Amino acid sequence: MTSDEQSTTRAPRLPGWMIARPGEQLSIERMRLRMSAYVYGNILVLTAIVIATGKSIVGGEAALLVTVTALTTYSAHILAHDVGQQLGRGPGEHRPHMAHEIRDALPILVSGLVPAVILFVATFNFVPTQLAQLTAAVWVVGRLALIGFIVERMSGREPTWRTLSGGMLLALLSAVVVVLKVVFAH
Repeated sequence: MTSDEQSTTRAPRLPGWMIARPGEQLSIERMRLRMSAYVYGNILVLTAIVIATGKSIVGGEAALLVTVTALTTYSAHILAHDVGQQLGRGPGEHRPHMAHEIRDALPILVSGLVPAVILFVATFNFVPTQLAQLTAAVWVVGRLALIGFIVERMSGREPTWRTLSGGMLLALLSAVVVVLKVVFAH
């Protein structure tokens, strides 16, 4: 087999939150669930970053808020799916589905990890609070803007200019959601 043939038959490199356990094969539906959890988690974490203040960053509350946002969103997601998976099933029949859901929702938790660390580092005055907040926000917006490349790679397609423009549109729409949430819910 030539190197060209190997490169076309090689499975795409997946982000850690998309990797199945050894011996497990993820269905396209489970990959879709993980992808939506990733986007959802990043949007809510971005909201927590945006509402941070210099005082909350220095005091550690901002890092805690990002962490708690990721944890509570993950928990709410699991609870909601636990109820939904019971529909049309007998007692206990939903448990195998919930084991998958607990794993498939992990991208929600992952979305808060790096931003929480960035904001936590700012509590030690190593970096200015505004820089930490901007860095955490850019990290999340960048992840949202680049999601199209992950989708294309996992779909076996080559990224195009539309991939980047679609990611930018997703980041923009996510920012609109964040602004609306901050204005009307906080």
